Amino acid sequence: MHLSGRPRCLTCGLVLATWLAACSDESKTNDAAQEASRDEATSDEVSSFSDESGDDGDSKPSDGKRRDGGSSTDTGDHESEPTVGEDVDGGPGSSQDAAGQNIDAGPDRQTDAAEAQPVVEPSVFGLASVVIDAEGSRTTYVQTIGSLDDGPFDNGNAIEMPGNGVVMAGGGDLFVGLAESPNWIRYSVDEGGQLRESGEMSLLNIGATRIDYGNTYVDERTAVSILTDQLVAVIWDPSTMKIRGEVDMGHLLQAGYDLEVWTTVSFGGRVYVPGRWADWDNGRIREGVSVTIIDPHAGEIVGVAEDERCSSGGRVVFDDDGYAYVMGDGRNYSAQMFANASGQSANPNCLLRIAPGETEFEKDYFFEIPSLTGGLESITELEAAVMDQGLAFAKMFYSERLPDGVEPIDFEFWGEEAHKMWRLELADPPIAREVEGIPFSTIGFPGSAFNGRLYTGESPDGNTSLVYETDPKTNRARKRFEMDGYFNGLHPLASPDK
Repeated sequence: MHLSGRPRCLTCGLVLATWLAACSDESKTNDAAQEASRDEATSDEVSSFSDESGDDGDSKPSDGKRRDGGSSTDTGDHESEPTVGEDVDGGPGSSQDAAGQNIDAGPDRQTDAAEAQPVVEPSVFGLASVVIDAEGSRTTYVQTIGSLDDGPFDNGNAIEMPGNGVVMAGGGDLFVGLAESPNWIRYSVDEGGQLRESGEMSLLNIGATRIDYGNTYVDERTAVSILTDQLVAVIWDPSTMKIRGEVDMGHLLQAGYDLEVWTTVSFGGRVYVPGRWADWDNGRIREGVSVTIIDPHAGEIVGVAEDERCSSGGRVVFDDDGYAYVMGDGRNYSAQMFANASGQSANPNCLLRIAPGETEFEKDYFFEIPSLTGGLESITELEAAVMDQGLAFAKMFYSERLPDGVEPIDFEFWGEEAHKMWRLELADPPIAREVEGIPFSTIGFPGSAFNGRLYTGESPDGNTSLVYETDPKTNRARKRFEMDGYFNGLHPLASPDK
């Protein structure tokens, strides 16, 4: 059995997006020496906060198809941001227990029978993919597409970058964080509808060797990148591609564990950073859920919410009253997997929330995930089509669907079609239901939200992906398009009236 050691992403024959950051050969354990390597901070939290600081954002437009990642230190094959799931076909929409029997999840607070509203597409999308070759080397591709109906999409005209990059969008631009150098590249859409490089920013002076996986676009003047090796949140301006300041994140150091900060999000002008810790060499997930809340405009931490009732929470999702919800997923069921392998038990995954305006988890809001799903355990973090709709998605693990000889005691079971997307209505109490029209699947890359829909990609081998569109209100999914490689993001870049 495989218990200790970092998960090897390709020995299972699939991309396992939820452990991708942990597959790096270099250790990400932070220590005092790394802390001292940065410039001395002028306060406990903010080392600098000025529109004048940082690198010049000027960059020559490039018509080339390959981006070589610059000249800074090569850190090897850094893999894609871990995240929650996707799925691929049908099945009944009623909730089921672990044996596949229907259960009564209670009255549905949403209108599942409502007619799906048509999606108004922008005139240009940015589409990202990741391709993994037979040797395990990863390549990121980004391109524009005019319509989701134009598929299938290949990478023939895409911009190519080595490694498993980070992709986000805002203000009509696409931003790519490089995996093999500490650079952000901004791409804008030209008159011909193609991506052209329009800015660049390096985090080399902060000590970074790559762009980490905790990043969020806040507004046209504000973005935040979390660097786990340097224990710092970098606040930068997407319009000028200049660094504005830093916020000390030293409180996230946990000796003996690697820190992960995916998936960092922004909402209401604040940034929510999950703290997740794993010791892959010794098969340990640190107990507890942690969310650090940053005010990026003031350049300060406003609170750290912590809870010991379950382990390793990820993305924060909101309802329309402003409650913030996070699910402790045991770092994608790893806590349960390690316990299975050693003959022990682990705490069930759970749903927690923070009240509007507060910075601590509510003591009287606590729901174990198996109590909502008829015994099924979650295996991915929360995702949402709309950040403040009160509806979230996560995959559940069906152990009875594993083939003979495969047990949830090492990461190989992630590659089996034994997982299915569910919708969670974030309320008191919450309600969980299977998503209709989406099949059992493996664990893969995260989805993308656009215009009230969630887009997720499914691929058994990485050669091609089927991308599904899920309507959270009807709780139904449909196949939308096919593409080469693994789906790694869909981003609207221009509206129809542009």
